[in-house]
Amino acid sequence: MKKRFKAQKAYSRLDHFLSEALEKENISRSRVVKLIEEGHIKVNNQPVSKKNIHIRVGDIVDLELVEPGPKEHRYQPSIELNKLFEDEYLLIIDKPWGISMHPGSGEHGETILDIFRYYYPRVEEMKEAEWPGIVHRLDKDTSGVLLLAKDIITMKRLQKQFKRREVKKTYLALVHGRVRFRNGTINAAIVRDPRHRTRFKAVRPGEQPGDMANAREAITEFSVIRQYRDFAFLKVFPLTGRTHQVRVHLAFYGNPILGDPVYGKAHTFERLALHAHSLEFLHPITGNLIYSYSVFPEVFRNFLRLASGGQGGSFRENRPPGPSTKAFD
Repeated sequence: MKKRFKAQKAYSRLDHFLSEALEKENISRSRVVKLIEEGHIKVNNQPVSKKNIHIRVGDIVDLELVEPGPKEHRYQPSIELNKLFEDEYLLIIDKPWGISMHPGSGEHGETILDIFRYYYPRVEEMKEAEWPGIVHRLDKDTSGVLLLAKDIITMKRLQKQFKRREVKKTYLALVHGRVRFRNGTINAAIVRDPRHRTRFKAVRPGEQPGDMANAREAITEFSVIRQYRDFAFLKVFPLTGRTHQVRVHLAFYGNPILGDPVYGKAHTFERLALHAHSLEFLHPITGNLIYSYSVFPEVFRNFLRLASGGQGGSFRENRPPGPSTKAFD
């Protein structure tokens, strides 16, 4: 089936235009994006394959609405979402390591967003959101507490809380070497590494890299839970939320995270030894205080147990037994 649309107003993105134009067809945003990426769209008779091109008033958009072939199967998630807390407005999950948040450059595997969309299809109603429901992000190889929004109002209010630094984030990390101080604050702006565009770097005092104008303030606090001979067990509190912030800052401080193939050495641990332990924030609708935590993964606890000579040494949550999430009026 072929369709033709003429833009009556300007749009910053092609997928936004098509999602609105096809609203009555009950076609999801993810399917619109797939049609674009597969080359079924033309703008002013020119084939396009990118969703973020601008649409101007009067542009003609042709669409070939291709139905799934008989051999194609509906997407089925490989895992279920491990829920820590849920209500009608938001969902908190325990994210596994090794899975990306959403599709990106060079990332074609299953993502958290794919799974979230499958179980909660109404998030497609957030048409103005590029990644519907994604409030904050964890790196692909970071595990732990992840907050997702079910509607656009909740999403925007939560994003505002993160931007205002009103959300308390706690990470647990195993880092290389001996840490100089028991507690500390790392205050160093972060900028994309001009020599390796997939990496970031902390800016040393007085340093002026070529793209210093793009450097962003970044602050991380830490506390040493236990110092071992060759590594340390840290509790980390990122006050800002820059990409790779905890990894970049700890490497900058001289204590890269174990198992980090980008900012440290991959062979020091079987995975990135970073875990998003807890989130504490005010519910954007009810105003209740929400505290949610994820227990330290077994692989970390076994590592600490061996380092302690089999006598324990693993981290224990300093709270009474019970559910991993609590809401306080």
